[in-house]
Amino acid sequence: MNPVEITQGKSFKGLSQYLLQDENRETAERVGWVQTFNLVDADGDQAWRLMLATANSANALKEAAGIKKGKAVKNTVYHYSINFNPEDELTPDIQQRAVADSLKVLGLDDHQALAVEHTDKAHNHIHVMVNLIDPTNGMSAASPQMCEDGKKRSKLSNSRRKLSKWAAKFERDNGLNITEGRLANANKRAQGEQVNARRKKRNVHEQEKTEPTDRRKDFLKRQHNDRAKEIQSRTIELKERSAIEWDALKQSYYGQKDAIRGQMSPALKERVAEIKTLFKPYWADMFKRQDKELKIFEAGDRTAIGKIWHATAVFKELALNGNYLGGFVAAFSKENRRNIVLKKHDREREEMRYRLQAQIDKELSRMKADFERQFSRAREKFLDRCSGLKSSQDSSWAEIREAWQEYNNARAAAFTQVKTRQANVSRNLDQGRGRGRTPQ
Repeated sequence: MNPVEITQGKSFKGLSQYLLQDENRETAERVGWVQTFNLVDADGDQAWRLMLATANSANALKEAAGIKKGKAVKNTVYHYSINFNPEDELTPDIQQRAVADSLKVLGLDDHQALAVEHTDKAHNHIHVMVNLIDPTNGMSAASPQMCEDGKKRSKLSNSRRKLSKWAAKFERDNGLNITEGRLANANKRAQGEQVNARRKKRNVHEQEKTEPTDRRKDFLKRQHNDRAKEIQSRTIELKERSAIEWDALKQSYYGQKDAIRGQMSPALKERVAEIKTLFKPYWADMFKRQDKELKIFEAGDRTAIGKIWHATAVFKELALNGNYLGGFVAAFSKENRRNIVLKKHDREREEMRYRLQAQIDKELSRMKADFERQFSRAREKFLDRCSGLKSSQDSSWAEIREAWQEYNNARAAAFTQVKTRQANVSRNLDQGRGRGRTPQ
């Protein structure tokens, strides 16, 4: 299967007539099935009219979507074809899925489109006409737009490469034959070569069709195509295996981190509980002593000497804060005499809580540092394994690149030899007919 970008233009009517009729514009014998997308089941003749109406409403659609109007778009029609291998066993379902999938990979699945099957060639092929104007916002798919990664690009950026990559996967998934031309381009891209996928002009194409086919070249093409399929199969296998290996490595690392986190929270809670348990005897002793002190105060406050002593303590407590008069008055209050004892107890409990929290903070800080070291070791191990896996895969990819290089060199040498032989034969024939001889 070989998807080919044909052109961008501005005539929905002209292209639809070419797609829906024979070249004589009088019959439609070459037309197989016809399907429309995002056109509410319109037929072929209605399709181009609806597309034109949408294209003419681009500014209104932009305004409705809150987009600033810009310069009018020149080309609103996008035309490409999907060409299948003559040996492919096709069904309408496979063909129509190919159209739908190709629109999706181009990011045009929300655009209006018309697909038409042609049966006038040895190979089955489908033409697709797409309205470049997005019916939801009036923007052209050929115009740069802000993408999720923060960069501007059009939906048609790298469209040939997108279609080529998609075609390779679609062939594998549906058991179709590999198309030599697309495969050769994929080989070149894999080696970093530039690929010129421009469509040949019709007069050149028609002339090449009339030229005789060389059997030696056909044999060489079949022979080298088998080798290319073998290398391509190894390439696909390596790519899939590499993806599986990387995924397994990442999942293993994520599992280790989750395991450490799973241990961390319970361990911290357990240690806090242990520290609180260790402090329980201190709390018990303090509460017991404070209860005893309060009872002693109650007993002493019932005597005259005890009241004087306690009042003096109250006066001293308040006098330290500069409240002399208040201290004098408070000395005669039993409640304030009792409060001086309770405040002392409050300070003792606060100090105990401070000591407890300081011990907890110290232990948790130490334990968290231990867990951070475990995270660091896990990451270091992960990065080491990443480095090892990358080195191993780089070696495998180097073998694949070497295989492609050998294949291309051998193929080029073989075809050069055939071409040289043909040139020699042609020169000998010309000399035999008297051409090229020097006049006597």
